[in-house]
Amino acid sequence: MEVIYLNGQQLNINEPICTALGFFDGLHIGHMALIKEVIKEADEMGYKKALMTFDHHPLYILGVMKEEQYLTTMDDRIRILEEMGLDYLFVIEFTKEVAALKPLDFIQKYIISQNVKHVVCGFDFKFGDKNSGNSQTLKDCHEFKTSVIDEVMFHNQKISSTRIRDILQKGNINEINHLLGREYCISGKVIKGRQIGKTIGFPTANVDYNAYFLPCGGVYATKVYLDDEVFIGMCNIGYNPTFVALDKPSLEVFILDFNRNIYGCDLHVEFYHLIRKEQTFSSKDELVKQLYNDQEYVRAYFKT
Repeated sequence: MEVIYLNGQQLNINEPICTALGFFDGLHIGHMALIKEVIKEADEMGYKKALMTFDHHPLYILGVMKEEQYLTTMDDRIRILEEMGLDYLFVIEFTKEVAALKPLDFIQKYIISQNVKHVVCGFDFKFGDKNSGNSQTLKDCHEFKTSVIDEVMFHNQKISSTRIRDILQKGNINEINHLLGREYCISGKVIKGRQIGKTIGFPTANVDYNAYFLPCGGVYATKVYLDDEVFIGMCNIGYNPTFVALDKPSLEVFILDFNRNIYGCDLHVEFYHLIRKEQTFSSKDELVKQLYNDQEYVRAYFKT
């Protein structure tokens, strides 16, 4: 798959393209309905398969969102879309100037000029100045065909990235993984922490989670990917309140049956189950006792 960043230039792509439009944070099963439609239409018409998104959340660029917190990074999205067999990922470099484009100007600049012949969007897709463009605006353009995908429901509620964040804050990983169609994953480099785990017999890999949206504080049963190797682990998210509390939450994973120096390595941590929420222990010994229990829970969980 070729990743192309768009800053207003016209590309020399001769093949006709079918693309989905949206921000696609999470690439949950609602988003997958759009991508499956792209694949179906492109295969029928002989078009190239693509997805068109933005490099930053529009609300962050417009100052509505104070910080960027994502369910999937751009690297995550690239990996998932490559596995699905897409040909292109178009990434619009989102600015206030892009946000201010009239809908027809946006269409000309980013759709018609890129030889897009079929657009797939969600029923609630909005774009252009003050969100004045919508799916009907796209359907009114005759230079390309537009398919509009209805909302995808789970338990009588629309599946959305906002809903997934709300559930993550409650720690309901089983429901999250159903809505995503895969396990929730956080990737990052192993960095140095306070090394408290090493002093109590549970050395952890401290992962730089960058702009990922964290699940609620607690201990989780996880799988850990290091290059081509897979391990089981227990991941702690939180402020380490039993000791001197941190200023911001950390993500630390204790990899079972593992003893290597992996500072600077990239880890992918997949979340399977919340074992317990974060708590303060009365002593170090009480914490260690609980960690042994957590470790046995993880072993039993992945045997089932």
